[in-house]
Amino acid sequence: MSHYPNKYHAFICTQRRPDGHPRGCCTSKGGGQPLFNRLAEKVTEMNLWEKGVSVASSSCLGFCKFGPLMVVYPQGIWYKAETVEDIDEIVSSHFANDKPVERLIVTPSKA
Repeated sequence: MSHYPNKYHAFICTQRRPDGHPRGCCTSKGGGQPLFNRLAEKVTEMNLWEKGVSVASSSCLGFCKFGPLMVVYPQGIWYKAETVEDIDEIVSSHFANDKPVERLIVTPSKA
């Protein structure tokens, strides 16, 4: 039995680093804040807050080369979502219907 307070808790990196930073940042790769905004909008629109779905922006998740990234707990599923359509699919499939979106899942590593 899980004691995690949410059914799903998604974190999206909205880190903003200076242009030319060697690690880059999810925001400069077209993601970050706009994807977080869409995620919060869709979760609210579909009333998923009341069903235990929570979202938060985060600073660097540590796997910059894979960005833009989202991690969903308690499962620990990592998504590379690059468009608002990707976000919509994650919300509709994973959060609303408990079916992770396989084509967007990544396994980040430091290598």
